[in-house]
Amino acid sequence: MNVSLLPLPTAETGAGLDRAVARLRELESGVASPHGYCDLGEDAGVVEELLLRAGAGELASLAAFGGALLGDDGAGTACTLLSVDEVARVDGFFTAVGIDHVTDRIADVLTATVRGGVPSGYADDVAEMVGELRGLFESAGRDGLCVVYVHEG
Repeated sequence: MNVSLLPLPTAETGAGLDRAVARLRELESGVASPHGYCDLGEDAGVVEELLLRAGAGELASLAAFGGALLGDDGAGTACTLLSVDEVARVDGFFTAVGIDHVTDRIADVLTATVRGGVPSGYADDVAEMVGELRGLFESAGRDGLCVVYVHEG
């Protein structure tokens, strides 16, 4: 399953799944946004495990997969949502522990989750993705935005 995240104002989340997917497509096509988006791809589970090992507890699942169901098209695409308060909690975790505390565990997590050996450069890609995720939560938290997750596949 491919997971992508994007910050949205609370009022815009009321438009549901169709609006969230349309906004993600705009961002993917290069439309500028002060907050951007983060594509975890199929690595949301790896990110969740990194956050768990860093002590995030329940926030690990929220940060990697989202929270409440925003919508489901019944054909392979669903959206979940983190409220402004949940975004602030995830941002607070990243701020409290620092990005290095999360990424220091990459080698152990990848060794435990990737079958057949870790591809060259994969650990660096995951570290970059975690940095982007941290930046998205920092930006969304600062501006009082929700974070919407688009799950495809």
